[in-house]
Amino acid sequence: MAMEMILDAKYPASFLCRRSGALHGDSVTPSRAAVLKPSLRRCLLWTVYSTHVIASRTPVGALRASQRKCVQGAAAGPMSIGFLELLWLAGLVFMFCLYAIHLIAVGYGLYRLHKPTRKRDPKELPAVSIIKPLLGVDDNLFANLESYFVLDYPEYELLFCAMDRDDPALEVVRRLLLKYPSVAARTFVGGELVGLNPKVNNMMPAYRAVRHPLVLFSDAGIFMPPTALSAMVDAMTPSTGLVFQVPYALPRPGFAALVEQIYFGTDHAKISLAGRALRFVGVSGMSSLVRKKALDDCGGIAAFHQYIAEDHLIALALKKRGWDVDMCSRPALQNAAGVTIASFHDRMFRWMKLRLSMVPLLLLLDPLHDCFVSGLIGALSASRLLGVSFLSYYSVHVAFWLLCDLSLVLILENGRLQVHPLKFALAWLYREFTVLPIFFRSLLQPEFAWRTGIYRLRSGGIITEAKKVD
Repeated sequence: MAMEMILDAKYPASFLCRRSGALHGDSVTPSRAAVLKPSLRRCLLWTVYSTHVIASRTPVGALRASQRKCVQGAAAGPMSIGFLELLWLAGLVFMFCLYAIHLIAVGYGLYRLHKPTRKRDPKELPAVSIIKPLLGVDDNLFANLESYFVLDYPEYELLFCAMDRDDPALEVVRRLLLKYPSVAARTFVGGELVGLNPKVNNMMPAYRAVRHPLVLFSDAGIFMPPTALSAMVDAMTPSTGLVFQVPYALPRPGFAALVEQIYFGTDHAKISLAGRALRFVGVSGMSSLVRKKALDDCGGIAAFHQYIAEDHLIALALKKRGWDVDMCSRPALQNAAGVTIASFHDRMFRWMKLRLSMVPLLLLLDPLHDCFVSGLIGALSASRLLGVSFLSYYSVHVAFWLLCDLSLVLILENGRLQVHPLKFALAWLYREFTVLPIFFRSLLQPEFAWRTGIYRLRSGGIITEAKKVD
């Protein structure tokens, strides 16, 4: 409206009417200028203005054909023009929000990640129980589990869980128990059936045996630096019920591992960091520290047996009871070996189905928020509404997106990129190009494999078991 007022002052009705007559070969009278339709007048304002802006770049014949089409469309009815203008404007607003989320994530990551922890008397630090659910073994499992035996923390216990007595991960634990006999550690086998979530079932005996006020739920594939537990406890203020780590990954050999690392360092980190900055609750439970009394007041982990995203639901339950949910200054370092493109796609497919079941609105937004699709929206909107070159906008958009993603990875890496820039760019391109195929797969394939079963999801992230995996 402000732009139309400016144009209205610059191009009076008589001038516009002459312009209209020139387009159609009609004569102009003062009475015609006085009764010029508002819709036609609005269109002529933008038409005349666009002539001045793009005349140097547009062939005269094409420009006049475009002007005639606009005038004829306005004479037919104002609603179509208003709808298109609103559509392009909505596209630009959508892009502004995406860019803002990126910048907020980068800024918040710089503000929070890798900051030094407070120096505290070891006697003041609360003891921690660390629950490690196990399932199978890979080449990095020994190193990952060993990192928990050498933590720089005064008092903690390790509680290892396995559903099957023949699970090869238990042999790795036995070797570590012999190597570090002074570390308080126990093993629990068989689990306890409380619902369909196999991870909750596996952890139940260990959770019941917890001795300390703080409980760290940590996946077997996480590598824990010596000072990371201190950083998590440092964020656990008296008003905090849960502290989570932003998921990331250590560098590992293979293209698939690089793609996984870039996903967690870009798209996943962007949502986690921006969400935390805006005070949204979004928790990944691969490494989260919980105040046990607060969790017990919510029913313990058994109360979340029907959900696949029990970590996120625990955070929401604590938030509803008045507890804060905070982020640790150290990222969670995934270090599972044997990552393949197929296993990565299966993981993204499972997470996509989970997001869609918990937030149905994402059915519309999820395929639009990634780099290449959103770039099309922004370039089309900017070219139609502002006269910006489609190709120029799209090129700047992709460059900006890549630069922001690279910045996030550098922040998570604490300033040093551990992969060649060309490999980073290729893996980044691959990850972005595979977003839509995974999205459509999540719409068409109702079942997914997770741990020891095949499952379906109902609204709200509730799981139903389809069949067991042999």
